[in-house]
Amino acid sequence: MKIEQFQLFEDRKDVTLTTYILEDSPEILNGKKRPLILVCPGGAYMFCSDREAEPIALRFAAMGYHAAVLRYSVYSNGENKYAIPGKTPAYEKSVMPGPMREIGKAILTIREHADEWLVDMDRIVLTGYSAGANNCALYCVYWDDPVITDYLGADKEMLRPAAAVLGYGVYDYPAMQKDLDKIGDQGRIEGNYGFNLAFFGTEHPDEETMVKGSPAFQIHEMTPPMFLWSTREDNVVPVRQTILMANALAENDIPFELHIFERGMHGLALADQATSQAKEQNMPEIAQWPEMAERWLKQRFEFDVPDVCPKWEMPEE
Repeated sequence: MKIEQFQLFEDRKDVTLTTYILEDSPEILNGKKRPLILVCPGGAYMFCSDREAEPIALRFAAMGYHAAVLRYSVYSNGENKYAIPGKTPAYEKSVMPGPMREIGKAILTIREHADEWLVDMDRIVLTGYSAGANNCALYCVYWDDPVITDYLGADKEMLRPAAAVLGYGVYDYPAMQKDLDKIGDQGRIEGNYGFNLAFFGTEHPDEETMVKGSPAFQIHEMTPPMFLWSTREDNVVPVRQTILMANALAENDIPFELHIFERGMHGLALADQATSQAKEQNMPEIAQWPEMAERWLKQRFEFDVPDVCPKWEMPEE
């Protein structure tokens, strides 16, 4: 495997693309191009979680895909580590649409090396978790919009995502606010205000702003297929967020697969020892989701190999 890190902006060291490129082999694809999975970690737009970065990339690499991790603009890249309502200012670079534009910039960087790395640019899959899922989903609905194409100065076909695998994301901010108000958990409400400050640039965004940042409202016919998963017990993002996204995809006739696990807290990542901070995050029933996603991806991106192995013959002397 070839691992490299790229700085996406000359004047910034905090926004990076780390690539995990599988070596070519005559025993496997023998010069043919592979799909690539682009990982966007979560972290409430305040940081990029290590637990949802390299371990996720390596898991997809083990499936035979190239992988890359995008550490996009987040609040802690600025002067303050956390967005604290009433105490810290907004940080312009973490505010929408900045982070989703950086997905497009990452895709263009991958495209520059596609022939060298043997990447199939028609099969770029986005995967994200929590805020990373929101970022990926937003890119999936805005990838062909001038807010991205004009900013990057690129034809939309150079930026097209083929699919997305999304875990426990936020997709409908107006519903998120209503659910938190209904729950009445002041800690979660205050945390959401911090999230708003990091992503919207204000603690109390208006309805129009929240809708623009809600991918469930922006789905259209060019939105790619999605694999969605979450847990009923999610203690940070209400599970209804994932259900609302699935409903929106269904209403717009976009292919999707949905898995809601009964148990499990927020932010489980791989739900095994590779990503767990404590034993309570080791949940075998949820650790099945990568296999489910692998099966779903294989239906779309099965590798071009023969039905049977080539016959081995003793080489001539």
